[in-house]
Amino acid sequence: MEIILVNFILILILVYFYKIARHGLHILQLENYYVDRYIVWMKRYINKVVNLKTILLLLVPTLLLIMSNFIEISNFSWLILEILVLLYLIISFKKPQEKKAFVVTARIRRVYTTYLILFAILFMFANLTNYKVVLIIANICTMFAYVFVYIVSLINKPIEKSIRRGFCKKAKAKLKEVPELKVIGITGSYGKTSTKYIVNTILSQKYNTLMTPESYNTTMGVVRTINEKLNSMHQLFICEMGAKYIGDIKEITDIVNPTYGILTAIGPQHLDTFKSLDNVKKTKLELIDSLPEDEGIAFVNWEDENIRNSKITKNMVKFGLSEQADYYATNIDINERGSSFEVVIPNKENIKIKTKLLGNLNILNIVGAVAIADKLGLTEDEIKLGVKYIRPVTHRLELKQNPNGSIIIDDAYNSNIKGAKMALEVLKSFEHRKRILITPGIVELGDKSVEINQELGRNAAESSDFIILVGADQAVPIYNGIKEKDYPESKIFIAKNLQEALSKMNEIITKDSVVLLENDLPDNYL
Repeated sequence: MEIILVNFILILILVYFYKIARHGLHILQLENYYVDRYIVWMKRYINKVVNLKTILLLLVPTLLLIMSNFIEISNFSWLILEILVLLYLIISFKKPQEKKAFVVTARIRRVYTTYLILFAILFMFANLTNYKVVLIIANICTMFAYVFVYIVSLINKPIEKSIRRGFCKKAKAKLKEVPELKVIGITGSYGKTSTKYIVNTILSQKYNTLMTPESYNTTMGVVRTINEKLNSMHQLFICEMGAKYIGDIKEITDIVNPTYGILTAIGPQHLDTFKSLDNVKKTKLELIDSLPEDEGIAFVNWEDENIRNSKITKNMVKFGLSEQADYYATNIDINERGSSFEVVIPNKENIKIKTKLLGNLNILNIVGAVAIADKLGLTEDEIKLGVKYIRPVTHRLELKQNPNGSIIIDDAYNSNIKGAKMALEVLKSFEHRKRILITPGIVELGDKSVEINQELGRNAAESSDFIILVGADQAVPIYNGIKEKDYPESKIFIAKNLQEALSKMNEIITKDSVVLLENDLPDNYL
């Protein structure tokens, strides 16, 4: 009878362990499987990692289990107690909300396989040897399931490295099968994805293009795009390159060997991993350094001070909003319907542009795209036609009209310093509407987090008629920045989460309102 109860307990432990570990794996997935970033998350949310309710409830049967080796305690009594504790924990467990769905990839399935092997070993030892020791180990693993996610990731690391090398090798071989293919690499602290979509839309008027989809910008995202989508008909591969560590861009360029590179910006992003702006600069310039000496061209945003101060020795084409650039925008007009401007092209007539995109950063992105289109031989008509087809990228200054007449400016994807400032300038331009801001601030700024979010608060106070901050802890520096501008307390609301923020918005919104959604924190920041 005892061994039946023990096996039943192990099954319950497996069920409860899975519930916790699944959330841990989701966080690991959101952190792109970087175990060091997962450790940072565990430290940030130690109250979740060290769940006192789980520990205290499982500690009682565990202590009774240990004590039963020294004093007379009925095995049946503490086994039943552990069953009751586990049933309560399983029933009372609340699944964390997920904005971005957890995806059971092949890698996750390999992790599950490792878990099952380890638990199979526990089951075997429980039935063949001293089950009390096995239950103690199983209880401790369950108490610290988030830590166990990290341990299993380390166990699987050699396997994942081998699989990764195989995929990269396959991608390199496939690229060699299309020798005429030209690769355009795009990187920067912000503006990568928007620029990629704009460049692809314009260049596809002349060339058969392939681009990395959505926000695929890691090595494995790029490799997957090549292995699954590249064919012999493609002429251009437009490749977004993201980075959180020195060497990340070089790893991608060593695979794809870009001919052209677009550098959108260098700024204090991901400072929790880069540690310094110099490291950000060094990493972003890895794209430029990889370009061939003869035909390689670096297209750079000349409005960016950090780019201007960089030593770029490759053939360089500057794009911007002033005459210091080779290609630049002039006669700019931005309103709630979109933007209009002219692009000055060396030794050619200006091209008049009209677009639904908002903000100077989007104008910069279009100018950069026009520059590379001109260098790749597109005519003025082809460029104009491409611009006509440009649509806002989802969650990046995306203008949405509500049925009641109010306007939503959806800029919820991964806020950055300059992007947030520009978004607030766009909000400020809606002078004849009630301007509402909803934001949790900017993350991944390392030691600069407080300083930059306070500045965001000061800018918000000058641009908004009502401000809704998301997250009590996250909101503190933004709130302090707002109050520096003597902003009325009655016009500030601090919401616990996005749902509460949207509820407040619905209370105060009118047909004459415009709402800016600036950043939406992913699950690993909730």
